[in-house]
Amino acid sequence: MSGASRTLWVFGAGHPISSVRNALRSALGQSSQFEEVVGIVDAGMLDQLSLPDSPTRLIAAPDGDGSGLLNTLLAQTPSDWIVWLDAGNELTREANATLGRTVGRFDIDLFYGDTQLADGEVRRRPAPSPIRLLSQDYLGGVRGFRSDRLRSVGGFRPGLDGAHPYDIALRLGADERRVLAIPEVLSRSVSAIGSLTEAHRSASADAVAARGVTAEVSLAGSALRLRYPIDGAPLVSIVIPTRGGRATIRGAESVLVVDAVRGMLERTTYAPIEIVVVADDETPQAVIDSLVEVAGERLRLVRWSGPFNFSGKMNRGAVHARGDYLVLVNDDVELISADWIEVMLGLAQQPGIGLVGTMLYFEDGTVQHGGHLYRDSWAGHIAFGWESGRDDALGSLGVDREVSGVTAACAMISADTFWEVGGFSPLYAGNYNDVDLSLKVRSTGRSIVWTPHAELFHFESKSRVATVVPEELATIRRHWGTRLLSDPYWR
Repeated sequence: MSGASRTLWVFGAGHPISSVRNALRSALGQSSQFEEVVGIVDAGMLDQLSLPDSPTRLIAAPDGDGSGLLNTLLAQTPSDWIVWLDAGNELTREANATLGRTVGRFDIDLFYGDTQLADGEVRRRPAPSPIRLLSQDYLGGVRGFRSDRLRSVGGFRPGLDGAHPYDIALRLGADERRVLAIPEVLSRSVSAIGSLTEAHRSASADAVAARGVTAEVSLAGSALRLRYPIDGAPLVSIVIPTRGGRATIRGAESVLVVDAVRGMLERTTYAPIEIVVVADDETPQAVIDSLVEVAGERLRLVRWSGPFNFSGKMNRGAVHARGDYLVLVNDDVELISADWIEVMLGLAQQPGIGLVGTMLYFEDGTVQHGGHLYRDSWAGHIAFGWESGRDDALGSLGVDREVSGVTAACAMISADTFWEVGGFSPLYAGNYNDVDLSLKVRSTGRSIVWTPHAELFHFESKSRVATVVPEELATIRRHWGTRLLSDPYWR
């Protein structure tokens, strides 16, 4: 046996006997590489699952709570690792060899890998994502737990039948540095993803509480929804650059910045906000007058007299902002979610989160932004142009999740973090300013989170071809190099 020693648990309780049999058979060819293979199955299956000349040990799952049995097995195992295989999944022939090459090389407590579906498609899983894990068990049907670490956190808890692997992943995976995502196919999945239950909700709520965080956790379809309460009532400054432009929106002429500000003030449910508008000298006086009329004392008007530079304008707005948090937003947006500030602020106040982005839609309702996507030295948008309601196989667009970056068309950052990283770089007057900001935030060790629960329209045309200045492209590639080659959160 190469690498750290491993025991395989095939969890078949509650699964069809055909799925259990196939899962067990997938392990037989690799049984010599496990110290032990244990099948945990419904009592009625024992006689039907006889495996002649097999080292597999079959154990009947109890009718009630199964944590006692699992803790007994945990106490008995001499292996460094427990590999958990849910029936409905089958180990690939290469799985154990892959584990032998990788797991023993890293000081980790939890691992998982990719899955091949019945139609041959590979479900690639993201890098370790603690915020996402609170809402969604994205790890798949094969995962591994370090035995001594599992014992040290108390083993399997009662009352969580059906959610034990999720609960353990939450407790061992809170520190993403202790988690390994293996970018190889470890299993074949032959059954649909199971629905979440009250046990999953309870496991997530307990994990949140263990981190000293208060949040309301509720079932939301195939995922969980976490609502983080606001700590205090900090002033939020909404910083908007503008030239006072007009556009036709839904067949009617719109003065973009005026309508954006009006919509925010009429619909936003969070009260302590100010509107900081950075207006070019060319902005028509009628637009300025309308802003004053709409926003009144909440408006802070800042002039911009230089050549166009998005970064410079946003930095100047941030200088004049009085808020503890900044919302960086374009002037061509329209609010959908009245509680957008509460949603973003609740996340932005969580430990370790440096920047929060939102779901943006084009005027026709298709998706414009589901987070940044960095690949092949380019930066784009996840789910760009997708129909509303479309999602990937993991359900990524329905949960709060870590991303590599977010667009400054709508994002929240604390003022302290903004200035700690130097704000926007003036080297990026038109493009890549938010990419650079995102990567600077991540370089401090903070994460960036995108949420689907704060939604806006962004009236930028999806057919628009952005004019990329070669110098800006060369600068971002020179500055960030390999960070733009592949995206760990969207594989």
